Amino acid sequence: MVWNRILFSASLLFATALFAEDEDVSVFDDSFFEEETSAEPAGAATENASAETATAAKNSVGSDVTVLDGLSVEDESIQESAPVDTKTKAESVKVLDTKELQGSSATVADATNRSSGVKIRQAGGMGSESKINIRGMEGKNVKVLVDGVPVDNGNGSLSVNDIPIDKIDRIEVYKSYVPERFSTDGMGGVINIVTKNLPESSVTGSYSFGSFNTHKASLDAKYVWVTDSAKSRSVETGLSAYYNYSDNDYEFTTPTMDTVVTRDHARYYSYNVAPFVNLNHYFFDRISVGGSYGAVDQEISSSGHRVENATMDGWAWGASFAVEKANLFVKGLSFGASVNYSRGVTNVTDTTHVYYYGWSKENYRTSNALVGEISMGSASLYEQINQTLQAPWNVDYAITQDHKLTWSGLYRYESQEPEDKLATEGTDRLNKAGFPGYSHSVITGLSMENNFWNSRIQNVIGVKGYYYHLDADDDGTRHQRLGDDAIEYKDFGYSENLRLKLIDQLSVVEQFAIKGGYQHSLRFPTREEVFGDGMYKSSTPNLKPEISDNFTAGAELDLFDLPLILKMHLEFSYFYLLMDDRIYWSAMSSVPQPYYNSVGTKTKGFEVDVNVDLNEYFALSYNVTKQDVRSRERDNAYGIDEGLIVPNIPLFYMNFGAEFHIGDLLFAEDFFKLYWLANYTDEYYFSWKISKRQNRIIPSSFSQDLGVEYSIFANMLSWSFEVKNFMDTRVYDKYGESKPGRAFATKIKFSI
Repeated sequence: MVWNRILFSASLLFATALFAEDEDVSVFDDSFFEEETSAEPAGAATENASAETATAAKNSVGSDVTVLDGLSVEDESIQESAPVDTKTKAESVKVLDTKELQGSSATVADATNRSSGVKIRQAGGMGSESKINIRGMEGKNVKVLVDGVPVDNGNGSLSVNDIPIDKIDRIEVYKSYVPERFSTDGMGGVINIVTKNLPESSVTGSYSFGSFNTHKASLDAKYVWVTDSAKSRSVETGLSAYYNYSDNDYEFTTPTMDTVVTRDHARYYSYNVAPFVNLNHYFFDRISVGGSYGAVDQEISSSGHRVENATMDGWAWGASFAVEKANLFVKGLSFGASVNYSRGVTNVTDTTHVYYYGWSKENYRTSNALVGEISMGSASLYEQINQTLQAPWNVDYAITQDHKLTWSGLYRYESQEPEDKLATEGTDRLNKAGFPGYSHSVITGLSMENNFWNSRIQNVIGVKGYYYHLDADDDGTRHQRLGDDAIEYKDFGYSENLRLKLIDQLSVVEQFAIKGGYQHSLRFPTREEVFGDGMYKSSTPNLKPEISDNFTAGAELDLFDLPLILKMHLEFSYFYLLMDDRIYWSAMSSVPQPYYNSVGTKTKGFEVDVNVDLNEYFALSYNVTKQDVRSRERDNAYGIDEGLIVPNIPLFYMNFGAEFHIGDLLFAEDFFKLYWLANYTDEYYFSWKISKRQNRIIPSSFSQDLGVEYSIFANMLSWSFEVKNFMDTRVYDKYGESKPGRAFATKIKFSI
């Protein structure tokens, strides 16, 4: 009977998955000497299938809570570390609790962008690229993970922005530090999105509507059968789904335009369904099986001229299998492993005979040949098939309550099969879809956490090993390989983090602690960087990995029962980062150019965080980031001198917040909240300032949001309304295009 139920539930859930879709694509823009983002998206849908399959096992975790040293630690899946408390961790990490945001229409980018040291540069509305900058390092050096498994799309953009905030428990932001337990490369840091555990046998959902005809919906459900209460055996089945749609028809301008235009070809939608089935205490503590199916459809727009026909669409499916076992062989030894597979197809269609100059419908060129709209004379009709296989593992051994050894690793295989449907056999058109090829890697880390003197002294030390193998094939139209040998990289990284609690519960001081850390880390070149694409980017046989030595230091102070202040948290951080062999690519030439190593950088700066509870009703928050990022070398080929400010990096920005909240206002167990959020970003250069006449500057901005939330029945039903950028200020994250102005959104959320 039990197995009949399991098979029936699995069949029902996977059948439902046949009618779903997924998300994200990079925006097409006229980037000028910034870290290159592919002009034609490849495998966009695949990345989010990976995100969904990575969380399939996590969605099954129950609501059991184990109390360890006063910290509430949920029973979690193997890919995810235990909840990080910044007051007890020596690591350079900021934890963003999203529970208070789940009633709002905020996105992952919105939540992350409110942290000090982090700047999310968004290129447009829903579905647009969100490039992450952490302490001056951007792009491929910042990794995005879901429950500890990498899901970033390789160019440093936030590829999971469609995941509703309702599905997220917390966001862990590791700054200029990549923990050894996260088996990935990179030097700038990690955004680890930890998904939420559903209560047993529950259903939650939400729907929001906003400006620009924007709609968002999500649904999560789980049902639990207890099959043997004496042995704590149970079977869990569940489903997680979301849908997003927006016309994205907002007005925008650029610093070089003398007019304001409306985006009228930027529609975007995506949806995804991810079912799962879990067996608890059958052979292992948990056996998890999950799947997902999703797709995306987007009209391609440009920030430089009118586009009316170009589109991108894609779909992907994925599957996962995971096992977990505590106290394996000996007490204190825990083991977990999983296998995640995804396969996706991305199509780009840009086959028009009409090319518009500027934004007027009267200023265009027609041709008998295909010219395309993304870039004139470069029509596109291609398909790319991406496959990804990931196998993470984690072994924890608690030697004692205060000393823990962790060994983690990840095997990752990726392949891509592009096809340029315009470059058919027998034509002289150069294939521009990219190269077929594959890569596989193994990254493994070993770390030791030691606590002394009742955890007043904490030390975390680790070492990480890397192995990468890259290969590309000759597709018959051009030689794309670098000789007869594949490209291989091997290296090691290491880190040390120490925290000292100097004061603990003394007068009005709840705690005062200092901490510092160092990490030697690296980032290996990607397939595209090494092999090129055979069209715009040529191959680079000797491209070296980027290497960085990151130093951090800081202090934390918690005060309580001060005059007029109930509680205050102060945090100061200083960082000094030395980067060598930074990888660049220049789009300023009409002939193919390779990626190249040049101009190492030196970054130094500080962050200040302040959080104040004035009383049980009012709370204030503030953080500021000041950083200086400069070239360490001279590059005569591109006119870059030593000591120049690195472009495209915000150097000074602040976040503000104020909140009024009260419970039991009209009814028992209701809750009301009114909040104000603001951000100021100082102006910064878009390109290298090599001349006093340099005027390509991204202007400063100050934007403000207002919102109100009300919930009843202990948050089982809530409603919110918010106004983003209510002063309708012109805001630029990139040189080419202003962000949406004033926008409204309302949301209803339920839980039963």
